[in-house]
Amino acid sequence: MKLGKATELELGEEEEGRQEETQPDQKLEQADLPMQKVAVSVLFYAACSSTLLLINKVAMHFVPDASFILFCQFLVSSLTVRSIKCAAPDADIELIRWEKARPFFLACLIFFLCLLANTAALKSVNVETVIVARSCAPIAVSVLEHYTLGRALPSAKGTCALMGIAGGAVVYVVSDEGFRIEGYTWLLLYFVFIVTEMVFVKFVVETVPMSTWTRVYYNNTMSLPLVVLSSSFMGFGAFLEVSWDFQHVGVVALSCIVGVAISYSGFNLRKLVSATSFTVIGVLCKLLTVLLNDMVWSKHSNFMGHLGLLLCIAAGFAYEQTKAK
Repeated sequence: MKLGKATELELGEEEEGRQEETQPDQKLEQADLPMQKVAVSVLFYAACSSTLLLINKVAMHFVPDASFILFCQFLVSSLTVRSIKCAAPDADIELIRWEKARPFFLACLIFFLCLLANTAALKSVNVETVIVARSCAPIAVSVLEHYTLGRALPSAKGTCALMGIAGGAVVYVVSDEGFRIEGYTWLLLYFVFIVTEMVFVKFVVETVPMSTWTRVYYNNTMSLPLVVLSSSFMGFGAFLEVSWDFQHVGVVALSCIVGVAISYSGFNLRKLVSATSFTVIGVLCKLLTVLLNDMVWSKHSNFMGHLGLLLCIAAGFAYEQTKAK
């Protein structure tokens, strides 16, 4: 199951970069947003994220070609938006225009670098080691967001909660006998890219006016050539060796459907919360999925590992409580 978890992380990363647009006065409006609306958006995104991670795990079992599955998800999401536009011509969906595509393509490129660095890092470190780096990202995002976007730094309680997320992840991976720290160069690059991506996409979200579905269309369409490029690093063509049947097609199709849902839910959530909060939620979704995966399928995890994951999740909820207050 280790290989499944590694590919699952690669695929899961993809969806974390898909975000929605807000108007420049969003900072003032955020304070007045009903908590119920934010809570529903968080639950919608969390359900899509956790579900997609598990579905991708199954899809990779049937079709062990990460690039092909990503390509299918991008293509289906793009075609879905075009279909909506064809069915409802008055829908607020824009076709790609250079003045808006330029900053958005840069966001897609940064995400591609995240995927590339993550793939390269996983050749010399295990998934558990990457989880530590990923769980430390909210701390760096909060600082970068403060200096670039003018967001307030977390309170003392919020800072402790962010450190608790990182600390819990350390407990989890240290309890795993396979933990190792070689290959730190690619791991460091991955950390830098994921932090930059979170903050830069939030900047694009706040400065480039688009509807939700337009942003879904831009992100997926412009990601298509990048995933083809990434195939030279991740490997491509394994899907041609698969003996396709209804089961194989069904699993890949299901991953594409959930891919559309997570694109929309991610955009919607990013509109409502800060880059730091979105990063925390993304980390919690991954850790919760890892915990469920270990409890249901894996036999190698121990009590301390599960305790570390629970600490991460509790610290994440504690951080969101400090934001709510």
